[in-house]
Amino acid sequence: MIGKLDEFIERDPGKAFIFLLVLAIPAFFVNLGLLPLFADEPTRANVALEMILSKNYSVPTIGGEYYYNKPPLYNWILAATYLLSGNFSEFATRLPAIVPLFLFTVTIWLAVACFLRDKRIALLSAILFMVNSRMLLYDSMLGHIDIFYSWLTFGSFMLIFHFYRKEQWLQVFLFSYLITAVTFLCKGLPSIVFQGMTLIALLAYTRNLKKLFSWQHILPGLLCVFIIGAYFYNYSRYNPNLGGYFATIWDQSSQRTAVRAGLWKTFGYVLTFPFEHLVHLLPASLLLLFCVKRSSRKEIFGHPFLRFLLITFLANIWIYWLSPETRPRYLLMLYPLLLITFSYGYYTYRDSLPKTNRVFNHILLAIACIITLAVPSTLFAGLQQAVPLLGVKTAAIFVSAAFFTWLIYRLDKAKIVAFAGLLLVARLGFSWFVLPERFQRRDAVYFRHAATEMGTLSRNKPFYFYQYHPEVLTIPFHDRLIFYIERSRMKKVEFTEQDIKPGYYFTFDRDLKNPSALLLKEYRGLKLFEIK
Repeated sequence: MIGKLDEFIERDPGKAFIFLLVLAIPAFFVNLGLLPLFADEPTRANVALEMILSKNYSVPTIGGEYYYNKPPLYNWILAATYLLSGNFSEFATRLPAIVPLFLFTVTIWLAVACFLRDKRIALLSAILFMVNSRMLLYDSMLGHIDIFYSWLTFGSFMLIFHFYRKEQWLQVFLFSYLITAVTFLCKGLPSIVFQGMTLIALLAYTRNLKKLFSWQHILPGLLCVFIIGAYFYNYSRYNPNLGGYFATIWDQSSQRTAVRAGLWKTFGYVLTFPFEHLVHLLPASLLLLFCVKRSSRKEIFGHPFLRFLLITFLANIWIYWLSPETRPRYLLMLYPLLLITFSYGYYTYRDSLPKTNRVFNHILLAIACIITLAVPSTLFAGLQQAVPLLGVKTAAIFVSAAFFTWLIYRLDKAKIVAFAGLLLVARLGFSWFVLPERFQRRDAVYFRHAATEMGTLSRNKPFYFYQYHPEVLTIPFHDRLIFYIERSRMKKVEFTEQDIKPGYYFTFDRDLKNPSALLLKEYRGLKLFEIK
């Protein structure tokens, strides 16, 4: 029975891939909308909500003031999600990030199956992208722009290689520049950098730099400029301050570089950078064990597709390696380039490295046993009030984890596929147990309630944020309050330096100067006033 299952997974990885994708649906979607918005989520949500309230989708705003940090394409998608779903929930906010996670995973599968013609490698590299530690425990729970943006950027890499190997240079430039125009309207200048570095590195390596001066390159480049320019032209009809817009986009791209951070901080960051990201890529980074032999490195670099992946990775990674304020989610489009290479090394060299393979399998089994034996501890963690049907859910996760652990022990060639299934079960357990526990103890829940209450009290009158000057680190907190207030009012708030107009006034760290202002309520230092 086990032998047949082993052979089936080796012979038909596509069905195993579909099974793991289906298993991932509850793992990533259960309790997705439970926690209040945090980090950069409320900023994206604010812009999309105010577009809907103002019916102006050309000009991003927060609190009625121009928002210059990012172009609006992702906000258009988020606004469309709100309108189609009929609500402005946390689940709807995170949906445009989680759906692209599945699309990204499928894209990796399709690309590897096409270019390497080994569906085992396609299965492993695609699923490892979904179950790496960074994705499992953080990025997959947030409605950030980065998964969607990285999916498009990775797609551009794959299209460049696809048309390059056919020597169809017009298509190389046309499709990559079209995607660059779209990604620029998501995130700004990083898109130009990814496009430029990838093309220059590929053309330089293949001695085709003269193609940069060909009509096949110039026309798609002009088309890209035209698309981006058309947006900014339309934007200028509502707000002529394009200089401020461009300056902010430039600042957003340059603020995390070594110039801003200083020499000493940059030096420490450069030293720890590779080790930090190997941790983020666990367990996939363990596959590096199969790629360290000199002969394997030569063979990997000798394969056209893998060589392209490594050239693309090296062409782009140095920018982030030298930028101390880089966040791991900025590199999501580069992670698959490594995962595909690691997966190729694993399937190609595991049989010729029996000792390494044996140690690797023991590591997988040990981790699986630890995860499985840890599951019953949920019964003694004080989760009874936070988690309904705690016993049933604990039993379901324990039995499922034990099943996959047994498969890891018994299978011969597909141990790592079973391990990926175990990690998805663990992610479902995380969604069932950890997220409700965080919901109960997070201050964000209190402030969501406070902001909603303030919005409800002030629904029919003007609402002002009085002397709104948040520091950079507190912007996510302030934006979260703005979103929940606007969501409950379905009207924009306003920032003001004066307290003379009738209406409701919200302050963070001060009282109003107007003697007729009435303090209605205080929320842990936040104050709501009314002037009649």
